[in-house]
Amino acid sequence: MNKICGAIQNLWNEFYNTCVRNLSDRTRLIIGVSCVVAAMVIFIFCTKGKDKAGLINNWFLFWISVIVMIVGVFYLTVN
Repeated sequence: MNKICGAIQNLWNEFYNTCVRNLSDRTRLIIGVSCVVAAMVIFIFCTKGKDKAGLINNWFLFWISVIVMIVGVFYLTVN
């Protein structure tokens, strides 16, 4: 089990170092702002539908917008 957890940790560290930490500040800002804007657009689409009584009419799009927003905030806050 320790070897599996170590392998997963090494995989995560390699991914993080190449895709997040080593990016320039300008690139991280562009990715973060793009993700936040995309999350807002997806959220607008998830509220449209026939049922006007509920705010969320498409739960799949809602959760996708939440995930994209988290990724965007992550890119904007990483040092």
